[in-house]
Amino acid sequence: MIAIDPTIHWTISAALALIFAASAAMKFIDLNEFRGAVENYRIVPEQLSGLIAIAVPFAEIVGALGLLLPATHRDAAILLSILLIVFSASIAINLLRGRRNIDCGCFGPMLRQQLSWWLPARNLALIAMLAIVILPAHARSLTLLDLATIALAATTLALLYSAANYLAANAPHLRALEIADA
Repeated sequence: MIAIDPTIHWTISAALALIFAASAAMKFIDLNEFRGAVENYRIVPEQLSGLIAIAVPFAEIVGALGLLLPATHRDAAILLSILLIVFSASIAINLLRGRRNIDCGCFGPMLRQQLSWWLPARNLALIAMLAIVILPAHARSLTLLDLATIALAATTLALLYSAANYLAANAPHLRALEIADA
């Protein structure tokens, strides 16, 4: 069986925990706004949108915390993968309906992002990272240097992820500026 170095395992786990915790926190900041995003997808009955608007960030925070605990990291990775599959399917359904000009709701009211095929591709990359987390890690003990590497690398990965999302969210505005300048 394939086993990965525990530093890589915990770096990916910590980075994903940061990403999903931030996503949940931003949704919790304004649950009404996130509920509007859920309703806008037009996939679930409107009566369920309030429950889903609470359940999604709750599941994200549970998954984020679960990634940090050895006893639950596998179950947390599965939970978050299922969420990402549901998110991707919802996005794809709306894109196929021709509904691009709605907010994905991915990061609550803090980052409005129109639907695009970038979002399911991004989610697929996150699912691949979650699959790595499910792999067993070598049993070697972590050193202080390993812990510092994990903390810095996980923070860097989460910041790079955030930067990529902000670039993708602002791409339509940047294109409009380019056209206006031309």
